[in-house]
Formats: sequence, structure tokens, C-alpha cells
Amino acid sequence: MLRAAGLNAVPKPNFFIVGAPKCGTTSLHEYLQRHPDVFMPYYKEPHFFGSDLDGSRFRQFRAKPDRYLKLFRDARGQSRIGESSPWYLVSQRAASEIYDYDPAAKIIIMLRSPVDMMYSMWSQFRYSGNEQISSFAEALAAESDRRKNKRICRAAHCITGLQYRQMARFSQQVPRYFEVFGRENVLVIIFDDFRSDTAATFRQVCEFLGIASDVPMRFDIRNPNKKTRLAWLQQLIVGSGFSLMLLKDRLSYLATTHSLVPFRYRTRVVEGVIAAYTRFEQRSPLTPELRQSLQREFAGDIDALSLLLDRDLSHWYGEE
Repeated sequence: MLRAAGLNAVPKPNFFIVGAPKCGTTSLHEYLQRHPDVFMPYYKEPHFFGSDLDGSRFRQFRAKPDRYLKLFRDARGQSRIGESSPWYLVSQRAASEIYDYDPAAKIIIMLRSPVDMMYSMWSQFRYSGNEQISSFAEALAAESDRRKNKRICRAAHCITGLQYRQMARFSQQVPRYFEVFGRENVLVIIFDDFRSDTAATFRQVCEFLGIASDVPMRFDIRNPNKKTRLAWLQQLIVGSGFSLMLLKDRLSYLATTHSLVPFRYRTRVVEGVIAAYTRFEQRSPLTPELRQSLQREFAGDIDALSLLLDRDLSHWYGEE
């Protein structure tokens, strides 16, 4: 894909944070940005690979290698160049497509209780304009309709993600990367560990990537629950068939690649737009009935993942 473009002299990624969504990938991306041996672009989640992913969010770099590689042109000799695209995990094609590009690539997977991940993703989609259904239970019930391209709003940019259950079937997704890259080249991080001891988990990541693990680091990044500050602005954006996510993506790409304006000013524009649109608010808890129903539904998947990783994940049955 990239080799065929004749761009072998351009810096290219050699490791990938492939997901899952809402499992700490944003924080890890930004911590790695601070490491002197690593280059991570300001633009996150390009999703160049994963040709089966459905939605306008996934078409911005697809089959555009020149545009994709511009994200990495500011790399200056770092031993590790990476990108994070959390929908690569659910994609059935991304693993083999990444392998075709670089069979020596290192893969990082981050996982969380599937029930909490789905609920967090639904809330994120409500904020970004991808989801118009205001009840999580109803959004789950709409999955069969959505497989028939029904009940999908015009502004939806991540149609794949509206199949909430499918994106949480980790025991089906992780084996693809083990089989393609070999277990020794895939690091699986459990969000519980990342949250409870971020420093130790980050050292594990550094050792996996073969970079210095004793670099001083501030672990102060969080990705809290977001809601729109101005409901009328969201309605205006979504009603036009656009979405906050696509607006952010386009601004972030300009901030990454536009060389005439100093980088700090480019990024401030992006952050200012998002801040004007966003308020942070704790997410309401799931009803006990829905939580218990979903935990029963995913018990078999959790057990299979526990066996696959040789890690007891049974606490996910009752995690809040």
C-alpha cells in the first residue's frame, strides 16, 4: 500500500495503538508524544488501514498514502514512530493490511470491561453527533435496524461503531493480531491496570517498544465524559449533515501539516473550538437491570478473553 506509493524515504510508523475505543488510547498516545525516543503526530486516529470500516470518518486517508505520510514528516530520527487508530481492532482487515505494510510492526491493544466501553462510546457518540438515539438501551435495540442502514442519522461519521455489541467482542478481535503478528509483537493492556498504576503500565509499554523506560513523565492526561455546551450548536452542525468529529479532524490535519503558522498557534485553534463546544460532566450510571443483562450477555466473551490472555477478568462482571 505505502510501498507501492514510492515513498520509502519518508518517515513511516513502525508501531500502532489499534484500540479499543474508550480504553485509554488517547492518554497513551499523548504520553508517548512526550517521550524523546518516540514521534506521535498531533493528528490522532487517521485510520489509514481498515478498509472495511464504514463511515466518513474512515475515508479521509484511505487510499491516500501521501496525505497519510504527511502526518509523520516532522519525525527527526526517533527510533519509534507511531499512530493510534482505535477502530483498527474491530476491523477484520486492518491487522493483515498493517502486516502487509510492515510485518515487523509492534501492536498495542487496550481493553476495558465491554459493558463500560460500550456505554462510554455511546455517550461519546451523543456528544460528537454520531448517535441521535438518546437512550443507550434503545440504541442497543436499534442494532438490527442499523445493519439494514436504518435509523442512522445523516451526520453519522462512524457507522461501524453503531454496532455497539460487535465492537466489544474482544475475544474475537484480539486473536487476529496474535495470529498475524505473533504474540511476542502484541502488547495487551487492561484499562484497570493503566488507570490504577499508569507509571508501571507506561514502563511496560516502553520496554515493549525497546525505548528508555526511565524517562521522567507526568501522567496527568484524562479523557473525561463530554457533553455539548451549546445544544443549539450541535443541532446546527448535525442538521447540516456534518459532525464535530469531522470538524475536529480537518482542523487537526491542518494543524499537523500546515507549515506557515507556528505549531502552537495551529493547535490552539483546534483546542479553542473544542473547548467552546464542550462541557465535562459525569456520566449517569447504567440502570442495574441493563448492566446485569449486558454482563450476562458478555460473560462468555469475558471468559474466552480471560483464557486467551491467561488473566482473570471475572471482575468485569460487576464493574461500574
